[in-house]
Parts: sequence; structure tokens; C-alpha cells
Amino acid sequence: MKIIKFIGYSGSGKTTLIEKVVSKLSSEGIKVATIKHDVHGLDIDKEGKDSYRYSQAGAKVSVVSSPEMTVYKIHKELSLNDIISNIKDVDLVIVEGYSNEEKIPCFCVARKETNKGFKNDFKDIIAVISDYDEKELKAMGYTGLSFNINSIENIIEYINKL
Repeated sequence: MKIIKFIGYSGSGKTTLIEKVVSKLSSEGIKVATIKHDVHGLDIDKEGKDSYRYSQAGAKVSVVSSPEMTVYKIHKELSLNDIISNIKDVDLVIVEGYSNEEKIPCFCVARKETNKGFKNDFKDIIAVISDYDEKELKAMGYTGLSFNINSIENIIEYINKL
């Protein structure tokens, strides 16, 4: 199972890019899992629903299962390794966020319009995906591999070679 991650500031286009990558790879028969790290907090329960009521009553783990999907709600943060160790039967895991996790091939996503630059000092980056040209990237201190954010085919080709 191959694992890659995408990092970048909010609004940089990570989710849109990952959505396009997942769609394309899935259409090619590649089984993809995604993991999103949300530093702002998360709640999937709807007030009044059974799973919400169980959580409010003190359940540390809640599971809701239907013919279409099963959702586990665990009331603690898991490490990225713990999450990945529970993923089975996929060819590729795409992680969004977890910028401090090392040893995972990392793409840094940035857009001019966010005007925030890059979320990393490039030390763990295997490629930058952005709408900056090479001259602009070099002026920011990056001289490695880069892809235009709209070049999905080239990005997919590179991911497939990893």
C-alpha cells in the first residue's frame, strides 16, 4: 500500500486537487483511501440522533452501520500510523494535512490567490503543486520538482511512479 500526503494552507486547493486525483485514479481501477486531518475540530453527529445521544451519554466509541457505510466515532485523537494501520484493501492512501509527519512522500500545494506562500521549508517535499512558475518558485527558495495545479495527468503519472 502506497502512502502520500498533501500539505498547504487553507484555501490552497488541496481538497479540490485530491478530489480530482482520487476520481482519476479510481476510474483507472486503483483503490484509494483518504485521510483528512482537521485541526479545527470535527463532529459528525447530528443533535438528537442516536449516535449523538450515545456520545452525550458517555460512550467512548460509537459505531453506526448501514448497508452503504459504517462509521466509527472514537472520542480521542489517533495517530496517523494508528489510522493507517486500520485501512485495508486499498492501493493508495492519500493524506491531507499532518504536515509534521515525516517519512511520507509529501506534495506541497500553494496558490497565488491565497498569498500565503508555502506551509513548509521544503525539506520533506518531493514536489510542489501550484500556479507559480519556476522563476517565482526559485525566488521563494524552491528549486525541486514542481507541477502546475491544473496538470492532473502529469501529477497522476508521477504518483503512479512512486
